[in-house]
Amino acid sequence: MLKIRVIPILSFNGFALVKTKQFDNPRMVGNPTQVARVYNSRNVDELVFVDIFASKQKRKINLAVVKQVINECFMPVTIGGGIDSIEDINNLLKIGADKVVLKSVALKNPSFIREAVKIFGSQCIVVSVDVKSVNNEYKVYHYENEINRSANDFIKEMEDSGAGELFINDVKNDGMMNGFDIELFNTLRKDTNIPVIASGGAGKPEHFADLLDKVNVTGVAGASIFHYTQFTPFDIKYAINQINLPVRLFDYHLSEGVNK
Repeated sequence: MLKIRVIPILSFNGFALVKTKQFDNPRMVGNPTQVARVYNSRNVDELVFVDIFASKQKRKINLAVVKQVINECFMPVTIGGGIDSIEDINNLLKIGADKVVLKSVALKNPSFIREAVKIFGSQCIVVSVDVKSVNNEYKVYHYENEINRSANDFIKEMEDSGAGELFINDVKNDGMMNGFDIELFNTLRKDTNIPVIASGGAGKPEHFADLLDKVNVTGVAGASIFHYTQFTPFDIKYAINQINLPVRLFDYHLSEGVNK
């Protein structure tokens, strides 16, 4: 069985890291290079760095900043924001990105995912699916088109297009830190056979363990828990380890008596 990945998310506004609540009211939380350096020292499994305003503002992600973040990291790094061409993907991979995460272009032009997979391979193409529950249906959220697309249908289309992984974000629980919506992730996970990363709602390590005890996802992601609490990625891994699921642990933590 593959080890569960614990993935911090860095949301960028073009100038600094920010954290939102329910995809709104971004609050500055730090410098991306410095924060990436901290996560690297803590041996996280993977890092996601996304310019969350690039597509809306019709601009490209700052490659110089991306390069600085990548240079701090020995773990795989996934980059997103403002990607709408094969050239954009190529530019990010050339400076060291391991994967790219796509959202707006996948909604507007689903055939682009098929084209990107053909050129770069499915292993580096991740599709972000931002989801809201609307009238008891799961809909894809987008700043230009909030409720007209079924999340279930979109997920199936992205899998058929060859996407290698899905990054499912629960909009209503984003930044709320009250726990994951188990029903949302369980329902959407059943509609796909490709790997799924779950994000949105965690405020303590037990929230991750509770999700993973009930939903078969291959990765869990968080941001507020790292910005606003004392918990570290290892605390999350320890909680997951306690329910007998495989995670990547390190001996130096064991020597400190953390995991006994």
